[in-house]
Amino acid sequence: MTIDKIYVINLNTEQDIIWQKLRDLNIRPTQAFILKAHNGWEIESKATPKPYEYTPATWWKDNMSSNSFYNREVTAGEIGCMLSHYECIKQAFSSGLDRILILEEDFISTNTWPTDEMFTELDDDWSMVYLARNPLDSASETDASKNIVNAGYSYNCHAYMLSRKGMEEVLTSPILQNLIPTDEFYSAMNGTHDRKDAVNVFRGSGFKQYSFKQNYVSQDSSIEGGTSSTEFNLNPKPKWLSDDIVKEAAAEVKNIKSFKQKTEPTYTSVLTKKKLGSTNVDTSSILDARNWEEYSNKYINPLLMNGQYDLITDEPAPHVYVFPLFTAAFCEQLIALGEKFDWKTDRHEFFPTTDNLLEVLGMKDIYNKVINDYVRPYAIDRYKLDGKDWDHLRDESFIIKYPHDRQAHLGVHHDHSNITTLVNLNPGEFEGGGTYFPKYKCNVNPKQIGVATLHPGNITHKHGARAVTKGTRYVVVSFIKGASHK
Repeated sequence: MTIDKIYVINLNTEQDIIWQKLRDLNIRPTQAFILKAHNGWEIESKATPKPYEYTPATWWKDNMSSNSFYNREVTAGEIGCMLSHYECIKQAFSSGLDRILILEEDFISTNTWPTDEMFTELDDDWSMVYLARNPLDSASETDASKNIVNAGYSYNCHAYMLSRKGMEEVLTSPILQNLIPTDEFYSAMNGTHDRKDAVNVFRGSGFKQYSFKQNYVSQDSSIEGGTSSTEFNLNPKPKWLSDDIVKEAAAEVKNIKSFKQKTEPTYTSVLTKKKLGSTNVDTSSILDARNWEEYSNKYINPLLMNGQYDLITDEPAPHVYVFPLFTAAFCEQLIALGEKFDWKTDRHEFFPTTDNLLEVLGMKDIYNKVINDYVRPYAIDRYKLDGKDWDHLRDESFIIKYPHDRQAHLGVHHDHSNITTLVNLNPGEFEGGGTYFPKYKCNVNPKQIGVATLHPGNITHKHGARAVTKGTRYVVVSFIKGASHK
């Protein structure tokens, strides 16, 4: 079975460590995203804002229960954990994904994985399947097939899959109005929870919960223990995470091609090698625009500077314009500059990319001047724009990388902009990729360095990034708005 995307909920662990552990999972490569976990303690103390409006279940505390776990309020850690799982599901469903795997940061590979044949044993209307768990009453569970059981009341939601049906059932449930711990929620949805009040609140959607008979993913805090470092946030970092492991992983992670234990050498071009840590690429001049004429002559395509718009423009789809913007020197230096900073993966709520704002790179004002001096007149000419709104443009510009073995693509979406530009920074250094416009059945993937694609941001030109199959694709994207547009 193909997993569309893996979500790893991460509160404390170094990202390089997570990528190394993902490699150790014995599954075929797929897209993965590390979600910055919501810290419930910070949310409840109002140190950070609520990601969603929610209400902890007022009925959860049962003073009459003999189970001490039930005669207490839902903890802040449990709130943050449930909200983090909910966010993964919301992002996946909004992206149109069909099957996802959710892991918590303290997962550990067992170097085993269900075969494709085992996955075919799932009923067509399955909602959830555990890859590991702690069953509370396994003796009462029934077999669904040779390798799968109808899962009953279970703990440890550190490794499980959801179908699109299951995602929709979670999102339409009253969980935000009745927030309870993640483990309790799924068993209540399935109708197998010990507490009838929880079942009465959540049961009724047809949620079907299964589990493989074998645990395929372990957990640092131990499956038997029934605790999760993500859920309770007891330590600044997982106890197994030594400095030696971090150092070793940091050295190895750049060579990861897939999530499998044994891999071929990663495809790395000569240009990319210079960008990933060599001092051969001098980035000082790209940050110095005091002499704008000199800067432009060095970094802006001369035909664009001369206004030869008709000669330099291709239109592969209606109102999608392709034109040369930057020289190769600019593209090489921008990539090298980008690699000097830690990449972000959580800036966009619904369509996250591995990126960094040009503001972080010290390029905000320079790039805005490029847009206003060279992109703005070009856009006015192509789209026949008029009015004072186009006298000066605002932009949110960021550099993105699409490694073939991590986040290789991006789902179909609209941009929050009037117009958008995307510049291919390193064509020839990767395979696959491109900006795909499904309405026009057109994939735009210029083969020349520094070539930009210009298209409307909202309403008419929904688009996505096609998967990179080899190497790493670098692009710089600008969400551009007129002066009065919010």
